[in-house]
Amino acid sequence: MLLLQSRDPTRPQLYCKRQAGHTYRTLLHPLGQPTVLREIKAYRAFAHLGVRVPKLVYGAARMHAGQWQALLVTEALSGFISLEQWYGTHTPDQSLRGLVMNQVASMLASLHRAGWQHGCCYPKHIFVKIAPRNTEPPVVETAILDLEKSRRRLRSKDAARHDLSQLWRHRGPIPEPDCIHLLQEHGRLLAKSCHEAGSAK
Repeated sequence: MLLLQSRDPTRPQLYCKRQAGHTYRTLLHPLGQPTVLREIKAYRAFAHLGVRVPKLVYGAARMHAGQWQALLVTEALSGFISLEQWYGTHTPDQSLRGLVMNQVASMLASLHRAGWQHGCCYPKHIFVKIAPRNTEPPVVETAILDLEKSRRRLRSKDAARHDLSQLWRHRGPIPEPDCIHLLQEHGRLLAKSCHEAGSAK
């Protein structure tokens, strides 16, 4: 990703991703399609689910000289910090850590409930924003980015298992009890949604 600096400080910063020859193959596209096109689809789907992602400014792909070329431009997440950086540079109290883990669990459960798998679920791709501490409890917002490997799965539990195992293995500065809290809250939310779906039938 390349950060594009604007001369106008009132305008949001933009990130630009250029790719050449980056493709993925499926049954529908056995010869391959640009991964940026899959990423664009995921950006729109995640936003439709109410999951915050960087605003998509522009995205397109073209075949040039026998090779796919693609461009993706997104707005920066203003005020957000990666979960990796938040834990690495802060010493938050236990109650705030619990709020953050609950919100991250809720965000991931929303994706998995809809059958979406992030595919690269690392703390550096999960972002949080904490409102000023003049609110009680503090307002915690979450976002997720780097959707290049995101895809649909036939079963929600397969999407969840993949992403949560990745997050556990690559949790880095996140304390093990906090990660366990996240997994438990995520499981509770998925079980609740399954129960509500069953009751509605």
